[in-house]
Amino acid sequence: MTDVYAAADELYGKGSFQEAIDALGDDKSGEALQRKSRWISEIADDTKDTAEKAKLYRESVEVALASIAADPDNFATHKAAAISKGKLLDHVGINELVQLTKDVKDHIEKSIAIDSSDSAAWHVLGKWHCGVASLNWVTMMALKVVFGGMPDASHEKALECLQKANDIYPNASSVLEKAKVLMLMGRKAEAKAALEGTLGMDTDLPVYRRSIEEAKQLLKDKF
Repeated sequence: MTDVYAAADELYGKGSFQEAIDALGDDKSGEALQRKSRWISEIADDTKDTAEKAKLYRESVEVALASIAADPDNFATHKAAAISKGKLLDHVGINELVQLTKDVKDHIEKSIAIDSSDSAAWHVLGKWHCGVASLNWVTMMALKVVFGGMPDASHEKALECLQKANDIYPNASSVLEKAKVLMLMGRKAEAKAALEGTLGMDTDLPVYRRSIEEAKQLLKDKF
């Protein structure tokens, strides 16, 4: 089965998301399902139609939850759930957004508790901190009810998590998100340096290639 995963991963690296999913066949293991969930969400990322995008993100969530059921002690299954639920946030109303926000934190902290050496998990936690710290007052009050107090989130903690992600595995995605946080904090010179730093980084995964293109566009638009 390792060879099947390797072949699917290679297809994913080329940006052939559906082919990568198809290569896994009917495998219902946690390892297979967490890959399918992440790749479905990347298909959704590239989908223009808003309704179809949301539908795919929901499918990604369902598959991620199935991966946890199949392999609850695998950090990658919890990470997949955090990723898929995080991407769904922009496509739901406030009530669902509040619950999803808590779910993302719970899933990613579970993932890190199982394996704290995964770069992508720290990246997701960094994005969570930034997203929550940037919410409006009404949403924060709703979150306060669900969390039993104000969520412990800040741009400073976002930077710490994103830096840790990049320390574990240098990658354009974490550096891009770090630059975005720095811009929100008004630290434009540091943000520009971070964006410029992405340009020579690895392009071996589709997400890294998209991040570099986004960094180029931000440099053009903001600096």
